[in-house]
Amino acid sequence: MASARVPSLGSPPSSPGARPKRRASWHRQASRPIIWWMAALLISVGVHPLIPQYRWLLVHMVTLGLVTTSIMLWGQHFTEALLKTRLAEESRPTQVRRLWIHTGMIAVTMIGMVADLPVVTVLGAVGVSATVLWWAGFLIQQIRAAVAPRFAFVIRTYATAAMLLPIGAALGAVLAFSPGEPWQGRLLLAHQLVNILGFLGLTACATLFTLWPTILRTRMRLERAQRTSAMLIVMLVGLLIAVGGALMNNVLMGAAGLVLYLVGFLVIASELARLAVQSARQKHAAEVPLFPALSMGAGIVWFAGTLVALLVMWISHTGAPVGEAAASPLNFSLLASTVKALTVPFVVGFGLQLLLGAMSFLMPTIMGGGARAVQAGLAEMSRLAVFRVVALNLAIALFALSESDALLPRALFLGLTFGTGAPEQFGSVSRILVSLLALLVLASFIVLMKRMVRASVRERLQQRADLGMPAAPPTQTGQLAQAGRPAETARPTDSAATNLNRRHLTGAVLAVASVLGLSAMGRAADPAATGSAASGSGSSPGAGTGDGTAAVLPTGRTTSVTVRAKDTMRFDPDRITVPAGDELVITVINDDPTQIHDLVLDTGAASGRISAGQRATLKAGVIDRSITGWCSIVGHRSMGMELQIVADGAPSGTESSSDSRTEGHSHHGAEPGDAGADPLARVTADFGEAPSVTARDPRMPEPVGPALEITAGEKELEIAPGVMMQAMPFNGTVMGPVIRADLGQEIAVTVTNRGAMEHSMDFHAGTVSPSVYMQGIKPGASLHYPLTTDHAGIWLYHCSTMPMTHHLSGGMFGAVIVPPRGIAAADREYVLVQSEHYLSPTEKSGTGAHAISADKIHAERPDFTVFNGHATQYVHEPLTAKVGERIRIWVLAAGPTRSLSFHVVGAVFDTVFKEGEYLLRPDNPNGGGAQALDLSSAQGGFVEMVFREPGTYTAVNHAFADMERGARALITVTQ
Repeated sequence: MASARVPSLGSPPSSPGARPKRRASWHRQASRPIIWWMAALLISVGVHPLIPQYRWLLVHMVTLGLVTTSIMLWGQHFTEALLKTRLAEESRPTQVRRLWIHTGMIAVTMIGMVADLPVVTVLGAVGVSATVLWWAGFLIQQIRAAVAPRFAFVIRTYATAAMLLPIGAALGAVLAFSPGEPWQGRLLLAHQLVNILGFLGLTACATLFTLWPTILRTRMRLERAQRTSAMLIVMLVGLLIAVGGALMNNVLMGAAGLVLYLVGFLVIASELARLAVQSARQKHAAEVPLFPALSMGAGIVWFAGTLVALLVMWISHTGAPVGEAAASPLNFSLLASTVKALTVPFVVGFGLQLLLGAMSFLMPTIMGGGARAVQAGLAEMSRLAVFRVVALNLAIALFALSESDALLPRALFLGLTFGTGAPEQFGSVSRILVSLLALLVLASFIVLMKRMVRASVRERLQQRADLGMPAAPPTQTGQLAQAGRPAETARPTDSAATNLNRRHLTGAVLAVASVLGLSAMGRAADPAATGSAASGSGSSPGAGTGDGTAAVLPTGRTTSVTVRAKDTMRFDPDRITVPAGDELVITVINDDPTQIHDLVLDTGAASGRISAGQRATLKAGVIDRSITGWCSIVGHRSMGMELQIVADGAPSGTESSSDSRTEGHSHHGAEPGDAGADPLARVTADFGEAPSVTARDPRMPEPVGPALEITAGEKELEIAPGVMMQAMPFNGTVMGPVIRADLGQEIAVTVTNRGAMEHSMDFHAGTVSPSVYMQGIKPGASLHYPLTTDHAGIWLYHCSTMPMTHHLSGGMFGAVIVPPRGIAAADREYVLVQSEHYLSPTEKSGTGAHAISADKIHAERPDFTVFNGHATQYVHEPLTAKVGERIRIWVLAAGPTRSLSFHVVGAVFDTVFKEGEYLLRPDNPNGGGAQALDLSSAQGGFVEMVFREPGTYTAVNHAFADMERGARALITVTQ
């Protein structure tokens, strides 16, 4: 049936006599944003340590940048192909403009998110939603214009899925404003479901109905396709139910929705598998393109696997029976965090592989030029296909499986590595090396794409030369066939299975050897990884102790115990005796009504975080030595939350491998072999490097109003160049906002806890009952704190949750400034608050952020002593002044422990105000001056000075050890 030419939908008609453009021409123009996104993604991966929120950015470069733009481009292509219509050429510029507008809006969204500008993020999200809805409306118009469309269900699915994206974008825009728990986690989970399972999943499944059999060069009967397409509706209904379950905090509802979605997809996947078998049994006029088939097939398998993993997480992580709603409001918040472990399988394993496989087939096909040119292009895109697919998927599998402690993922990891490495040995160096190989595999797509274009053009020119035609390339697809040469010149080949010859087997072996070889090299170069194996895991049957003592043989018995986390910051019991060789299963119950706890063992086994009143099961494995356990929530271990597991009857010398404390340990971010490292080793930074964050404004702020909102939480933040800390900030920054108030002002402060642990507030400037207003604030809750500033000075405020040293050194402090009556005017007024920070040299998150070190806090050995939350921000962005101006600097020693001797090199203070009273004024009868303002922890005041000459002056803590740790700021004085 001939294609119908559909009139332009919204574009002006072309000029009379204008030559219509080839379909390949507008595809080349429209695909440019996709090429730019690919290049940007590769660059961003290379420089990701320098990018704030790089994980979010990389994920959205793939899902928003590459995938949605590709869906809009190729969705239009499939619409025309399946509806047997062709749009008027004058509409093509509008389609290209829409893609560029869409790309621009995605860029705006990313800028807003990375720069922490929620309003910009919302504007970008609105723009992305608008362009996708514009595209969906365009598809609907084409369906209505088509005559008896047989595959209209595919296009309807495109439009329906496109309408889901604005919902996901809206959820993401709300998240940009950091709503408090429990809504933060619920919205995040719903956002992930709508965008991944909804927009991407439904669109991909609909496309596979036609693209998959086309790639396999086989046929799917229309009636069978239409019958199976009913599963797309089942998946949509299941998705909506699952999203509702996430938002309503209902385990049963969410699990039922996921089961429905999974069943729908598995029915479709079984049909796709049937087509693959059918293709393998056929003979084909031309070879099945290997890379598109393998890449897309791998993507389908990853989608099925990650859906199953998501369902298991959903049911098991909530801590409530499946038939009940989750008892804790944070269960879905913790699940949303755990689901991040599926990011790589979902985004790279499924989304990116499906996209690259589809593009590898579609791009040569769209270029056209006859069968030989298309086959040449497909052959280029399939170069080293088996090596590329096996290497990438093995890398994805190692990353995904190493994130779980469950028995099945661990067994799969050991199987994929042929027992050469365990998940805990897949350390940071191995991850970097394997990631580089995966990146090279992905980058090869761009190289092969360029080769494909050259091969296609070369083949077309050769064909023209064979026919004695001019050297100019043909202008119409299939022109060579019309000139008298058969379109199909390749002879029939055997089934696709026979294409997997010895060369392909060699490629698979080389891929496996490359990935496992790099992983082994990483283990050898990474003391953390090799140490984890040497220490003995306590979970391997019959394992040796690593010190030459006899191995403990498993008894085949299981010892089960229940351990309770109490509100006294203790485990009950805190000592467990287990017969050596028994397998230990611990049921951990959180009896603390106010705080989240967990249990981590020095073997790497962990319970995961447990909300109040909930329980979790920890499988410790076969006990062949004594083991230490602890709560990894910051500060809890130092307050006594430790557990000892004693192996009764084990050979001597099998003591616990965790002799040194690892405060703040997080199972997924820890480096197991570092337990024996010096816990007091200093973490250093290059102070000559500029911060990667914008310097905090040091100027005195405007007076606060009658109401003030402060949020508490947890976040990874930079405190020195290249040094990240697992911080606990107020309002998202190390050091909360500076609050300026008048004498006698009443301020209604609302403190909201958006974190995953308990926090609180203590304002030194007010007089209130501590038992009423300084109580702990549970995650997701708020506290109203009445503050009246009856006395002048600069006052500390901080979190008062125990251990306070951890919360203060984590960033939970700030200043309230109440100027005294009759204070003289100053030309410039600055605020400098000193704090010290203690970082674990070994315990880091997956992104490299250091945990807070209890050992260093107790030893009073800070790594950094800083002004206003960062060690070098005012060295690279100095304070400014002019000669003759009166400069006032408010100073506060926030602690938690260190004092401050504030001094400005090259200046003399003629005014000193400390702790509510003037110690020195300019008109003092003795003509005196001051060289330093001495402040103990939690004390403050201000100094004034006048610079007589231009130059660069330095404000320091004259306790020079602290100055050299970062307590330094420059003041640039000009005429």
